[in-house]
This record gives sequence, C-alpha cells and structure tokens, in this order.
Amino acid sequence: MYFPLFINLENKNIVIFGAGKIALRRVNSLINTKANITIIAPDVLEEFYHIKNINIIKDLYNKKYLKDAFIVLAITNDKNINDKIYLDCKEKNIIVNIASDKEKCDFFFPGVIYKDDYTVGICGNGTNHSLVKNTIDKIRNFLNKKE
Repeated sequence: MYFPLFINLENKNIVIFGAGKIALRRVNSLINTKANITIIAPDVLEEFYHIKNINIIKDLYNKKYLKDAFIVLAITNDKNINDKIYLDCKEKNIIVNIASDKEKCDFFFPGVIYKDDYTVGICGNGTNHSLVKNTIDKIRNFLNKKE
C-alpha cells in the first residue's frame, strides 16, 4: 500500500536516466517544483532543449551520476540498465522509480491538478493510467465549473 505524500522538491536533485517521451512527461510534471533536474541519456529528444532550468548530460548510465541524488527516475529503453539503476539506488538509499516495472518503484507519479490554494493528486498505483487521466479530467472540469 502506498501513502500519498505531497513533498517540497525545491532545490532537491532529481536525476532522470532516459530522454524519450515518457521522460519528457515526467520533466513537464516536475518543472514547476523548482527541483534541480538532470537528464542523462545518450540520445535526447529535441523538446528537452527548449525547457529552461534543466541540466542535460549526453552520456550512458554511470553510477557516478547518483551522487547527491534525492530521487532517481529510470526511463531508459533497456531493462538491464533500469535494473542496474534500481540496484544502485537501493544500495545508496535513494528513492527510485523504474518506469517499466511497478514492482521497482518507491513511488508513483500521480495525475495532478494545481489550483491557487491547493493541489489534487490521483494515483492508480502503477496500473490503469487511463482511469487516472479520466478521473483527473472529471475533477478538473468540476473544479472549473465551481469558479
């Protein structure tokens, strides 16, 4: 059972291995948190270069990039690399999310709605992403009608 937790990520180091479409969605969901986001991948989608305040390192996975990481996301297309990242993070007690394996996630990314005075998050515990998206859309529509 996962516990919902809203956490201040300002100035925390988030390291993301992989720079494809899923990584781009994760960065876009994190960018307003003012976290220190570093992308590490040999190939990087062009869209990443248009995002301000992120670091991009064109390289393969190396354990040295875990230094000072608060949270690590493994979003590569290589299961063996993702597994290595997971094991290295566990060894260093770093919070990790392996996008391709919900059993190797210390946390899940929720669907989020940010409003003036509050934040709403809905999580499907690593399954049924379309249900989460539909629920978030319904809540967003409801909240917009209340304004």
